[in-house]
Amino acid sequence: MGDELLISASSYGMQAAAVAGGGPVSFFIEWAAKPSRIGDVHVARPLGRMTGIDACIVDIGAGEEAFLQGARGLDADGGPPIVQVVCDAYEGKRARVTRRPTLAGRYAVFSPGGRGLTFSRRLRDPQIKRTLSAMLDEAGAPGGSLTIRGAAAVSPDAVPTEVAALAARRQEIETAARRDRTPRRLWHAGGLLGRLLRDVAAPGTACIAIDDRAVHARAKALAADEAPDLAPAISYEGGAAVAATPLFERHDCAGRLQAALAPEVTLPGGARLTIEETRALTAIDVDTGQATGAATAETAEAAGREIVLRNLSGLIAIDFAGRGGSRRGETQLKALKGALAADRTPHRVLGVTAGGVVEVNRQRFGPSLRQALTEPAGGPFGGRRLRLEAIAHEAVGAARREAASGARALTLRAAPTLLEALAAPGEDALARWLDIPVTLVSDPAQAHGRYVLERSGASAAASHRGRCSTR
Repeated sequence: MGDELLISASSYGMQAAAVAGGGPVSFFIEWAAKPSRIGDVHVARPLGRMTGIDACIVDIGAGEEAFLQGARGLDADGGPPIVQVVCDAYEGKRARVTRRPTLAGRYAVFSPGGRGLTFSRRLRDPQIKRTLSAMLDEAGAPGGSLTIRGAAAVSPDAVPTEVAALAARRQEIETAARRDRTPRRLWHAGGLLGRLLRDVAAPGTACIAIDDRAVHARAKALAADEAPDLAPAISYEGGAAVAATPLFERHDCAGRLQAALAPEVTLPGGARLTIEETRALTAIDVDTGQATGAATAETAEAAGREIVLRNLSGLIAIDFAGRGGSRRGETQLKALKGALAADRTPHRVLGVTAGGVVEVNRQRFGPSLRQALTEPAGGPFGGRRLRLEAIAHEAVGAARREAASGARALTLRAAPTLLEALAAPGEDALARWLDIPVTLVSDPAQAHGRYVLERSGASAAASHRGRCSTR
């Protein structure tokens, strides 16, 4: 997925960027108030069937409900329902769970109940495949089907040990579920950090830079246990390094993150993409303007890049300008598939409708980038605004840079709603995190998304503004 992985974290959340070819190719967001649960395994209790579809709502513990499709025969075997979160809750939608949990490691994915051995298409070396097949045959069947991932090429000797650990983990989960049917979490998949190390960091990733000490320590521990090939790449780059160059200023990640919230993308050749997310689907309209024939592939490649960068999912409809005949359509589809080739999120380019619209279906794991960073602004015309969590994360990033450059005390003035978000982890959490005194001052005159940071009683910076348009 990338040559580098940049992880900027605070007490309020985590933002990560996968970098390849000198620029960000995908972003990942997790807020501390609502951490990602993708991969977590739970004991569930059915709450009520849904009329007209094979689905139901289930209680997965801690007062949380989830949507389960495929509920027929839920209690047929008499055992407690074991489910796995496959999509996080967002914007009023419940988390989505499946009755077919898979246990994923860095090198292998174990599916209980199945049989057989398959290899990821990213694992191309036939000699490594033969070696791994022999090693796993010697170790014995784990009681399920296995998919060997591309990272196994880096550490093939670690694969049998991981497979045995995954099979043992499944046995522990089943035993715990039978012992107590109370809805609860049985296995924690590690949240976004675990997913970044397990699924996102490509084999041979040169650098995993982290600017928070606690997250760096967690990453080192996770890598030692589950991804030893990544351990040498993980580095702490906070302190003075943050003061000199904030992590997300590298490769213009901050600029690309801001641009990814805009509805329009203008390409060098003059073409333009307009991207509109709705609850039902995402529509991408392509306007080539005065661009020439070269825009056929250029716009298709750009649409594919934006789909991954913005984490668009579900049904995506792309309306390319003009139908242009079968040859042009084939060029567009080829370019689009090429742009999506490195995407690790399961997807399908479905083809072209009778109306000339290209359809893509991409698996949904949670909110898009826009939904993760912004929230509905309300009002009769809708619109969105930056989330308080995102503003808090940005504000403490600015405070961290001031502290790293020598500030001995800080005052942060903001609207009461932002101060409430800043105080959510604890009244003095920010001061403890920065290791300097921080005074939070309520200023109702400050608009949503604005704050003023003062250093040692003197203004250290102009009013900072959230980066989201409220259009």
